[in-house]
Amino acid sequence: MKKAIIAIVLLAAIAVPGFASVTDMMVDVGIQNSSSVLEYNGNDIKFQIDLQAGFGMVFDNGPGFDLMLTAESNFNKLELGAYYMHKIDFRNSDVDMLVKVGPSFTLSDPFAIGLDVMLDFLFNISDSFYVSVGTGMLMEIVEFRNGDAVSDFTFDIPLPSVGLGFKF
Repeated sequence: MKKAIIAIVLLAAIAVPGFASVTDMMVDVGIQNSSSVLEYNGNDIKFQIDLQAGFGMVFDNGPGFDLMLTAESNFNKLELGAYYMHKIDFRNSDVDMLVKVGPSFTLSDPFAIGLDVMLDFLFNISDSFYVSVGTGMLMEIVEFRNGDAVSDFTFDIPLPSVGLGFKF
């Protein structure tokens, strides 16, 4: 699975010269709390953190796409998201806004398909370095268990994610 993900990211990076209108390519790494609640088990309070890595392209300072890989801190769950992304540039400001919508796939057992809607703010520290802060709604639509499709609609509104990124 890792080889397939690496191959997709490399193909996207190699295909860049074919996109004459690419204005931003972004790579970011960050953390996100996967749940807005704290779980209480006996005497322990569990605060779970997800690790995220993303690759995005913006065309003509507006529309683009984003690939996001998310793993729980214990790596029991791996999720891949492929999103349509739209960048909104606030003029005369070092802040950009990204709106992302698209499907997500839980690649671990059980396999699941969802739909995510996210909003991120990019605080540009320099021309090539930024800090992102964002949240959204992560919806799971269908889950495949033991050969059966189970349609339990669930959604999370995670606490804000924080990440560091580079534009090139």
